[in-house]
Amino acid sequence: MDFYQKLLQNPPTAAKGFTRWWWYGAAVTKAEIHRELTFMKEAGLGGVEIQITYPLQEDSEELGIKNRPFFSPEFFEMLDYTLTAAEEMGLFVDMTLCSGWPFGGPFVPTDMAPEILIPYQIDVMGPCEYEQDFTTILAGTPSKAVMGKVENGVIVANTLQDITDHLDETWLHGWAWGHCLNKVSIPEGHWKIYIFVTSKYKQQVGVPAPGMEGNAMDHCRKDVSDFYFANFGDPLVDKLGEGRIRAFFCDSIELAGNNWTNILPEQFMLRRGYDLTPYMPALWGSIGELTADIRYDYYKTFSELTIENFFRNFTAWSHSRGAKSRIQAHGTWGDILQAYAAADFPEGETFGENDKYEVNTVHRRLASSAGHVYGRNIITNETFTWLRMPRFMETLEMMKAAVDAVFLDGINQIVNHGYSYSPESVGKPGWAFYASSFISHNNTWWEYYPLLSSYIHTVSAFLQTGDSYSEVAIYLPQADIWSSMPMAELHLAMKLEEHIGKSLVNQVQKSGYYFDYLNDEAITALSHISDTGLEIGANCYKVMILPKVSRLPLDTAYKLLEYVLEGGILIAVGGRPRTVPGYLGRQENNESLERIMDGLFEEETGVWRKVGKGKTIIIENESELVLRLNESAAPDVVIEPFGEAMHDSQPAQTIGYVHRIHEGGHVYFLANVSSQEQKARIQFKYGTKAAVVLDPMTQKTIRRIQLSLEVDAASIEFVFEPFQSFMVVFDEELPETVGVEDNGILTVIEQAAQHIDISDSWTLRIPKAHFEQELATLQTWEQFEEVRYYCGSAFYDKKVSVPAMQPTSRIWLNLEGVHDVAEVFVNGQSAGVLWKAPRRLDLTEWLNEGENDLRIKVVNVWINHMLSPDLQEPKPEGPLSENWPYFTVKMNQIHDKRLYTTKERKHVLAPLPSGLSGKASLSIIG
Repeated sequence: MDFYQKLLQNPPTAAKGFTRWWWYGAAVTKAEIHRELTFMKEAGLGGVEIQITYPLQEDSEELGIKNRPFFSPEFFEMLDYTLTAAEEMGLFVDMTLCSGWPFGGPFVPTDMAPEILIPYQIDVMGPCEYEQDFTTILAGTPSKAVMGKVENGVIVANTLQDITDHLDETWLHGWAWGHCLNKVSIPEGHWKIYIFVTSKYKQQVGVPAPGMEGNAMDHCRKDVSDFYFANFGDPLVDKLGEGRIRAFFCDSIELAGNNWTNILPEQFMLRRGYDLTPYMPALWGSIGELTADIRYDYYKTFSELTIENFFRNFTAWSHSRGAKSRIQAHGTWGDILQAYAAADFPEGETFGENDKYEVNTVHRRLASSAGHVYGRNIITNETFTWLRMPRFMETLEMMKAAVDAVFLDGINQIVNHGYSYSPESVGKPGWAFYASSFISHNNTWWEYYPLLSSYIHTVSAFLQTGDSYSEVAIYLPQADIWSSMPMAELHLAMKLEEHIGKSLVNQVQKSGYYFDYLNDEAITALSHISDTGLEIGANCYKVMILPKVSRLPLDTAYKLLEYVLEGGILIAVGGRPRTVPGYLGRQENNESLERIMDGLFEEETGVWRKVGKGKTIIIENESELVLRLNESAAPDVVIEPFGEAMHDSQPAQTIGYVHRIHEGGHVYFLANVSSQEQKARIQFKYGTKAAVVLDPMTQKTIRRIQLSLEVDAASIEFVFEPFQSFMVVFDEELPETVGVEDNGILTVIEQAAQHIDISDSWTLRIPKAHFEQELATLQTWEQFEEVRYYCGSAFYDKKVSVPAMQPTSRIWLNLEGVHDVAEVFVNGQSAGVLWKAPRRLDLTEWLNEGENDLRIKVVNVWINHMLSPDLQEPKPEGPLSENWPYFTVKMNQIHDKRLYTTKERKHVLAPLPSGLSGKASLSIIG
């Protein structure tokens, strides 16, 4: 237990959050680099990830802006300086191995770019001789040609013929001009000819720095990734030196339309054992019952090529150059857990209004599951992306809720999205990234960000300790997705969430069953089956859920049979698996699967079947799932209301948990991701004789509990304030000293003996705007025309009289409306900061009997400034720029899309409340 006390007070530096740091056009200076790194260090960040992207402004001698060509001597000079300065400050540096994303650049030739295969279909009635000149008709290169007979709208599989050898080039005056299909004999009947054309379109790198425009790279070929690392990565490391960059980063896989690679036919034959070409029409249309098997084999091959030749190769290269790898695998078509696990640091992502408690399969839970299953202890997360749209509306309170939602999905290190390099000369708010939250020294609330940063650091430290633990697994039906999809740029994570259903996973989670996703490799190769469950790492999966799984690889089926025979519980939602995916041996495989499933499941739904030491059940839909889970295994945690809230409260809908095991002890992180107070009685399946409740926000021990375990589980009552979280540590014995002891269920306002209304007679001062106003009652400042669009700090002043109190009494300040952060000063001294609900503060140590000076400093958010009609947004002038290698229209487009406030003005029609509003009171307790 003492270990956790020390961890609470002194979390390791490596657990700090860090931030993406955008360099626009690499227009950076040493002085500004040092200034911003200093801001980050003082704010409690542990490091940066540099991402060099599009320019925001032309070169300007007056503003000190000079955009630096990629890989120029000046470019490397700035990077070298940054690495040195960061090391001196104790900050690590990661770097995106690209400018923009996906990986690519001007040095990537067309034949190494991602390929898009387009199927063109031609209907022909035979018997006849058919030929066609495709010159100027097909925008691309015909690579395969297949014909097959059509009956009843479906191609008959045994009539498929590879006619690729009939493809030829056309010539004009000795120059290759186009392509054609030479004469083909068409038998009698309705035939369809497929011409598969490699499109001329090649994915380009998105939003790159000047000079880095060019093709993205084919992520399926090792020769291409080797070429990329040799031409981009090696020179970078050679110039800067090995070991200075902690990790290289791969952003989300965004390869529009990519569905092919030119090595796929050869690799398909090697890996699947038959020639794909005659069956290629199945990738787009139907060839009958073989269609799904061909598509599965195509995607499985595509998956293997991507994971082996790009993801794992990227990590291998990073290791060879003295660095680690961070990978966002979402967006790929490949086996998603394998793709994430290829990294040293699997990385999820959160974008949109994700400051609420729900399972995020697409961007978070798959990444954390990969970490838990493949032994990657640190799982990072790009956090706060588009937390609010439009920009400049995010608050620290929103960010705290968003962080807790990320933690509850199993993530244990936060990457801010993010910090915009912004020279002092461009003023405030300065440069901002178009898709991020505005988390930099230029934000109005930046001076208070260390409060959130410290919290992130503390929770991350606890969540990086020991091992994640869960007892429920949800199988990933990747075979069903691959078998059903035509050839496409398949975003597998999105399709998996759609197939499994958000409702299903949220029901499981919010019923107290923390879960991991498992792929076939985890079940067949990484697990050990014991009489307690399927063991992977510290996890012991006692229950396996098959969510609408119709296609199951045979090896997985055999392992699940063994699992149930040894005591495992298998719940099939929506029916049992009936087909083995893949073409070769399909009949024998399906017969074997049928025998296994006959032995595992009753045909009748809703009936448990005893199989060996375990049991199985088929349920029709997810509505029965929680009931069946409860019948088979007790949840790890049960969250129920208590007291007067029992009849109308559902705390499990907003309070989540994470369970970790360390040196035999059990550690739980609990968070209320809600603006409402929640009274919850929480029963811990693995609670032991002693428990300590820690507050990661204040870094204090708030309760110590000696439990009488006459029942099977420990039960503790909590009152969660809005957005409050706790760490609960169970051990066999309490430590000798654990700090403050409290019953933990005191609700301040309810216990108050006396209330003093202080809502009237305030003075509002905004020194930076030269504004002062006497207020009869609390009022927000955007209501005054002079400061309608003002953003920054303001001061509310008042004298308050405090009566004599008992020595044991406490006096609290309560504020009804704070927009958005308030620092309270009593008699000239700071008494604390109110940046999230509930907006109340214990002022006992600060207030004196009699008259006191009360000053409340309030900062709002930048959105109101962006709405100001006086905001000038200068654009470059003229058709050409003397200082820029573009037409000026290029810079105008960047400004309009990335920097200007058109979207903000379109979506927010009036300034938001700023300052204090509603009631203010002092509550005396005791």
